[in-house]
Amino acid sequence: MKARKPPSNTPIPLFVLLFSVYLLTFSGRYHSSDEMAMLVTTDSLARRGAWDIELLRWMGEQQGSYGPDGHLYSRKGLGMTLAALPLYWLALRSEQVGNVQAAMLTNGLVTALTGALLYLALRRFRYSHGVSLGGALAYGLGTMAWPYARYLFSESLAALGLMLSFYFLLRFRDLDDRLSPLLAGTGLGLALLARLNNAMVIPFLGLLLLVYLRRHHRGEWRSWAGSLLLFGLPLLAALVITGWYNRLRFGNPLTTGYLAEERFATPFFEGFYGLTFSPGKGLFWYNPLLLAALAAWPAFYRRHRAEGLLAAAVVLGHIAFYAPWYLWWAGHSWGPRFLVTALPFAVLPLAPALEVAARRRAVAVGVGAVALLSIMVQILGVVVNFNAYLEEIYARLGLYHPATLFNPAYSPLLRQWSYLHPQSLDLAWVRAIGAAGDRQQGVGVAATVAFLGLVVLLSVWALWAAWRGRLPARLAGGLLLLAGIGSATSLRGYAPGGDVAQAADLLARMERPGEAVALTDPLLTEAWQDAYDGALAVWGVPARREIGVEQQATWTVGSGDLESATARFQVGAVRLDYYSPPDRPFDVARLPALSPERRRVGEVAELLALQVEKTTVHPGGALPLFLGWRALAPTATSYTLFVQVIDQAGVKAGQVDFLPCDGGCPTNTWRPGDLVGEWLQVPVYPDAPPGRYRLLIGMYDLSTGERLPWFDAHSNPAGDALVPCLVEVTPGPPPRHPGKSPSSP
Repeated sequence: MKARKPPSNTPIPLFVLLFSVYLLTFSGRYHSSDEMAMLVTTDSLARRGAWDIELLRWMGEQQGSYGPDGHLYSRKGLGMTLAALPLYWLALRSEQVGNVQAAMLTNGLVTALTGALLYLALRRFRYSHGVSLGGALAYGLGTMAWPYARYLFSESLAALGLMLSFYFLLRFRDLDDRLSPLLAGTGLGLALLARLNNAMVIPFLGLLLLVYLRRHHRGEWRSWAGSLLLFGLPLLAALVITGWYNRLRFGNPLTTGYLAEERFATPFFEGFYGLTFSPGKGLFWYNPLLLAALAAWPAFYRRHRAEGLLAAAVVLGHIAFYAPWYLWWAGHSWGPRFLVTALPFAVLPLAPALEVAARRRAVAVGVGAVALLSIMVQILGVVVNFNAYLEEIYARLGLYHPATLFNPAYSPLLRQWSYLHPQSLDLAWVRAIGAAGDRQQGVGVAATVAFLGLVVLLSVWALWAAWRGRLPARLAGGLLLLAGIGSATSLRGYAPGGDVAQAADLLARMERPGEAVALTDPLLTEAWQDAYDGALAVWGVPARREIGVEQQATWTVGSGDLESATARFQVGAVRLDYYSPPDRPFDVARLPALSPERRRVGEVAELLALQVEKTTVHPGGALPLFLGWRALAPTATSYTLFVQVIDQAGVKAGQVDFLPCDGGCPTNTWRPGDLVGEWLQVPVYPDAPPGRYRLLIGMYDLSTGERLPWFDAHSNPAGDALVPCLVEVTPGPPPRHPGKSPSSP
């Protein structure tokens, strides 16, 4: 019986299957400063239309170089920065999605697309649906493509570009049309934008195009010109864009910004062995399935001579290019990162082995065993952050010690297993459940994971239906929709929260054009970038004086500055300080939730802003509260502020006592006119009885216990505590903690 032809939409469930698996193993955080350099450029471009990486100025020239204008610019290519831009731009406009987390989905999409392209390429070689699908899954789940789908390195994008070029050359081989060379050149141009070193592949793919032109037109040389021109135009455009980008950053189209010490300085055979079989970074140890592909390459070459030579040239070309590089192992990474670009071509020759495995049980057992081992290696790279072991061993032996590369006893493939415990799993959903503020939140994250698992199962069923020739177009479209829903719900479930996120939101609400921000604590870099949706330039510097341009006013974000600021705002452990010129004081209209009635406490301060975000809370929960003060007169006393939840009988359901700015700006440092704001959580006791309570706010002298009196707007006495509202404590679990952006501080 003649086998049914798989529907043309078969790659869709394959794409959804791979992408859903990548969503299930999504990390959503940085693993390398390389990723940061590219995505901080995306951040500058999306928020300000700029290209600098001043947010990483604290790194110096580790990831960037200074341009003629004094700004710091990334040395990385433009491709990954632009590829992440759409998701980053959308995240900036959503208060419930983290910017870094959204952008981290980019390579998941890229790698899933590459897997679908590999399937289509194998189908053009006339391999069966099962063999083509097996090759694509081998690439997507059995090689380092899977771990690198979680990161933001540029190699995955380069792999997609090269596979696009290769697939459309195959299409030209079959159709002899004019569009295919143009699209093939576009794919290669994308690879060049991702990493300019991919120019080394131009001769290989160019020769393949010449082979196909000769087959179609033989001695008709004039008919070659149009196809070659269409193939070359996107390459020229990519080179022009790269030159423009270099000139924009470094003042010269030919200057890439790389430092003098970043050069080819390793003995060739040392790097060649290191990239292929070294215990610490060998390609075949991190991708055991490629051993089967290597064994099957002669069979692939006999059937597809030109394409077999191309696949070998791409893989060997990448190994040969990076072998003499001074950092051939790519620094902090999982396996030989630089070779991720060549993985689709390394997997291509596996197809004949899969054909034989379908007919011979012994071969099937062998290929299956190698595939299982390869998948286990990838799972190890996926569930544990490779930095955990590397940082520990580097701290003991020294950075990039040769033993970590060439001594089997120090190979991450052996040592990383010891990090397989729940506390160190590098999975966003595990972290989200661990950080869940209540059962409801944890159940929500678990439901998202279950939904993604369902999408995986539906994708597997759809692939089976495609194998049977019964995959409706509506089902394929529905799978794409489900993948989109899974992405959105995942990002919302993993939305950044905590002090940094709330501080970023508060600043975004109060900032004005022309100001700048000094992020004085480097440890806050990722969390700040993930949460901040404002439009100001953010400089990663030790102090605001390090900002290299004149601004009308500046903010500092961190633990606070010894210099007294015009306005100081404390959000948990994060401090926002505002410095303005003497002739432009802080406009109190910026404060969130301005109080319509100005009330003062003693002669110390006036309460300008007050907001209780909600007035209903469960036992064990917390009331988000914002207080904004303006100092009236100097005082020698450091007063303690208190907020109480108390009923008519004086029974407390919750209380917090604190010094302003978490102790960083006590009242005896306030100058007349100073603004001090505090965003805090007022905890409600877990055993608080349900009922109606008053919210009390005030100040007292800790040494005497005496409270300061309150006065209304007409200077009439108003007691020793302000009661802005009533609070309802209701039975039930504590509420979810505030996420990236509370409704309004």
